[in-house]
Amino acid sequence: MLDNTFDKVKYSESEFPDANIWMELVRKEVEQDAMNGSNMGSLEKLIEKRIKELALPMLRYGAQLIADHQEMICPVCGTQLQVEEHERERTVKSVFGDVLIERSYGFCKTCEKPFYPADKTLGLHERATASPRVQEISSLSVLQAPAGQMSEDVRRMTGLDLTPSTLHREARRQGERALRLREKDVELTNTVNGVKELCKRAQSSANDSGYTIVIEIDAWNIRERDNWGMTKELIANGEDTKRWHWVYSGTVFRLDHRGESDSGRSFITERGYVATRKGVDALEKQLYAEALQRGLQNAKSVLVIADGAVWIWNLAENRFKDAIHRVDLFHVSEHLWAVANDLFDKGTPEATKWAKQHISYLKLREKGSLDVITSLCEIRDNLGGLTKKQKKTVEREIGYFNRHKNKMDYKNGRKLKQPIGSGAMESTCAQYQCRFKRTGQFWSLDGDEAFLALQTLHWNKRWHLLFPHDRQKE
Repeated sequence: MLDNTFDKVKYSESEFPDANIWMELVRKEVEQDAMNGSNMGSLEKLIEKRIKELALPMLRYGAQLIADHQEMICPVCGTQLQVEEHERERTVKSVFGDVLIERSYGFCKTCEKPFYPADKTLGLHERATASPRVQEISSLSVLQAPAGQMSEDVRRMTGLDLTPSTLHREARRQGERALRLREKDVELTNTVNGVKELCKRAQSSANDSGYTIVIEIDAWNIRERDNWGMTKELIANGEDTKRWHWVYSGTVFRLDHRGESDSGRSFITERGYVATRKGVDALEKQLYAEALQRGLQNAKSVLVIADGAVWIWNLAENRFKDAIHRVDLFHVSEHLWAVANDLFDKGTPEATKWAKQHISYLKLREKGSLDVITSLCEIRDNLGGLTKKQKKTVEREIGYFNRHKNKMDYKNGRKLKQPIGSGAMESTCAQYQCRFKRTGQFWSLDGDEAFLALQTLHWNKRWHLLFPHDRQKE
């Protein structure tokens, strides 16, 4: 049988097979399968399997070269290690199969810990068997769907038998690394030199003399396993189960990176993402770090767009005080529709006419917000027969428009071809929720923060910081 023939030419991991003999054996095996009813997919799997067998010794050879030429320097403090032992074996699961590597380890007197310097150079975690490519495959797959769903798909696509627990564990490790990278960026914002470092990362273009940075902010809910198993008891006692929690998010982009398709649909070619469960202060710091990396310091102007949430505008005043602040027109329109529906009944022609007329004030008039306030005040003061509920609605909206009247420069925004709504932010929230808010999906604070950091790093196109082998060659 052909399998027995392959067995006869099996090689040790330190030896390379004769490529001509290997090719002939594979050709015969393909020929046999092709003539016995196999389809193209079956042939692809067969050839892929044989190629991995051919590639495995080459990978082992290269990995061993790295290990053999590794300097015995502490990967933490950089001091010379006291060598304890050579040729300590370690088996690593790679995309081609299990690879045995021998490396040296030594003791660092400064850190008072033993180290295997080659492991760090090879990209291996000290307590895991996955190679960098297996780590990457695990991370990318879990970002698409829960590990339990992805395990079988990973096997189909790559031939790797990775259990759900392995996928989850490896992705979680990379999420924790992403968190550390995020924390380093935030720390850089605390010093002048650190800010300069973040600014250097901003991409340059021909239009660098006069661009606008747009920052959009919002929040969405994620479900965590708080008070698990106590739902009925808490509800019976009138207490909150505390299951849903806010994820504070933002997106940053240059206005000149915003375009429009032939169908009229807006798109953004380059933008940054931020998402955290750690509160508004954490969002503010992360958003500032991301904005610096998107060209904040050299921008001619900055525009912040969001709904009317108090926490958002407190953040904007604190961190982006000199920016143009604009309330999303869609959310403002909802307030006008609330008045119209209360005054004239929902769905009536009168309600529609009133709402559309006042929305047009905002969009087309220089001081449209003041015109809306004047109209609302006239209704409150001059229109008799208002119910208690109607009076409350009008009074509430007068307060709303007075608070945000300086954030409603929609006419000027349209003239400058700036966004007057936060569609990019709505899209950002929806993208995160596609993964983090699935039916039956529960998280923990530690787990969701790590995976949020991992997802954000990926969308921000900094994946190579975790996996240098994935850096695109220019």
